[in-house]
Amino acid sequence: MRILVLLVMLLGTQFLFGDDNKFAVGACKPKLKSFTTIQTAVSGVPPGSTVLVCPGTYFEQVTISQSLTLQGIADSNSDEVIIAIPSGGPRANVTSIFNESVSAQVLVQTTGEVDISNITTDGTGGDSACVNWLVGIFYSSGSSGSVSRVRTRNQIDGGCGVGIWAENGSTSRDHVSVQGSSVHDADIGGIFLGTQGTSVLNVDIRDNFVSPNSLSAIDIVAEGVTGEVSDNDLSAALGGIFELAPGLDISANGIIAADNGLVLLAPVTVRSNDIMNSGVGVAIAAPGSTLQSNRITQSSTAIEFSCLATNGDHNTINDAGVGLSDVPASFSGTNNIANTTTVSTVCLAAAAVSPQFSAAPLATMGSPYLQWRTPANPKGSRP
Repeated sequence: MRILVLLVMLLGTQFLFGDDNKFAVGACKPKLKSFTTIQTAVSGVPPGSTVLVCPGTYFEQVTISQSLTLQGIADSNSDEVIIAIPSGGPRANVTSIFNESVSAQVLVQTTGEVDISNITTDGTGGDSACVNWLVGIFYSSGSSGSVSRVRTRNQIDGGCGVGIWAENGSTSRDHVSVQGSSVHDADIGGIFLGTQGTSVLNVDIRDNFVSPNSLSAIDIVAEGVTGEVSDNDLSAALGGIFELAPGLDISANGIIAADNGLVLLAPVTVRSNDIMNSGVGVAIAAPGSTLQSNRITQSSTAIEFSCLATNGDHNTINDAGVGLSDVPASFSGTNNIANTTTVSTVCLAAAAVSPQFSAAPLATMGSPYLQWRTPANPKGSRP
């Protein structure tokens, strides 16, 4: 009997105080302790709390320095929580592992887990001359967490705007997922993922719509990370996915890119992607990749081998100027090619990588990078 009473008391306590770890920003949750700004909330709640943000526009930059959940919620037929540029403009609040000064609208800077959902970051009115890089959501070195159902937009900054940026240069083994989100109108990159040295960042980039809407932008840049990039819809003028991450699996993405669909600077598995309307569907700039069951439609060159050993099998190519370009003598894959002016061209040099895709070490960095400008290569010569 005493045990039964104790269980009832415990269950009753849980029922009465189940919302003890929930807090609100705004007035839409009158039964919860509330704050007027997101920053005062994330700084003033206990670790592990959930911060529920009422619909509205919040003109602030937010730094999250402890484990918590930040979630936008619906109220009175509205479901839009916008973090906008504060009056006076954005301030630099973090330096990246690549030494850029960054103005992050939401900065995650903690060893704890931070999960963000149903939040919009709008960069309208931010830095327009690349004094600092402007980023919607930034997971700094040593931080982990998830981003789901967010929207980043208008990170326009004279060629220094990024929607979502996650990096690691520490000894911790970090992980970041970005799922079900809309990332658009950033003028250099939609999503950037990067590490330095032996640092580990495992990523899961899934079911997102990414469209930077800039002639110089790349949808996803992956530098030194592991994990998956899958089931995303990507649209960009310069490039869909720029990859220098041999631990990455790239699968089932839909890529529309006027210039380059995929650029592979490290051996990687690329499978079951749809690549459309590209100058080059897949550009290979390092040996050892596996290309399997991809569909490449309407391209000037479907796959540019650059004379590098590559496993390519069961890819479907339709409506191309050249199906397989600079194919090495060792290549033996079977692919389905139709409506293509030239099925393949034979490699006439040992390893003559196209100048457009050649990797050259920069004077300030020890790793090879494309000549394109990216967060990991801020001094790149190609915009």
